[in-house]
Amino acid sequence: SNHINLRISMSPRPGQDGHCGNFNSNAADDTTDSIRARIGMGIPQSQSLFRAFQPTIPGKRQTVADCPAPKRSQAEQACRAAGRSDMEACTFDACFAGEQYVDEGM
Repeated sequence: SNHINLRISMSPRPGQDGHCGNFNSNAADDTTDSIRARIGMGIPQSQSLFRAFQPTIPGKRQTVADCPAPKRSQAEQACRAAGRSDMEACTFDACFAGEQYVDEGM
């Protein structure tokens, strides 16, 4: 597995921004494109917390539309069965990371 699950709890700070947004209670400005417009594509290796560094590469990002139709249908079914209201995010996670993530983020 090439991921970790973690939860970071902290008080909001002035100017706080990053992968999860800017915590201004406006989800509309927390899209990937909005975040990248505010803070750029990523951090330099010198600021990474991890030894293995994967720089962000500009280009096409995968979307739910890139998921093969049979797998997408299965993912959507799993998300509906779990009662997820964020169908696009859930379907993306199930398609590309695995259905084990359907119950996360609820």
